Amino acid sequence: MIAHITCLFKECPMLVSVAEAHNRLSYWLNKISEESITITRRGKPVGVIVSPEEYERLRQVQAYLTMLRLSQALQDSPITAQELFEASRAELEDRL
Repeated sequence: MIAHITCLFKECPMLVSVAEAHNRLSYWLNKISEESITITRRGKPVGVIVSPEEYERLRQVQAYLTMLRLSQALQDSPITAQELFEASRAELEDRL
């Protein structure tokens, strides 16, 4: 059963129980091209199914935010980006 919640100020997430997702997986996989689907267990979210395009977009955003944090950390650090790169590369080469 799909739980519909009245959302006034934002798009309502599509909520699907674990049992429903299991019983009609092909159907729900076809629906993810339209919107993401939140899987629930006992009414609580336990996972989200998203399209490959949305997943890739989220990964890119995550990578960008990681780079921003690293950039900010390096601004306050006595080590330069080049020194960090060289040290990381040397460490990787030592592992191989």
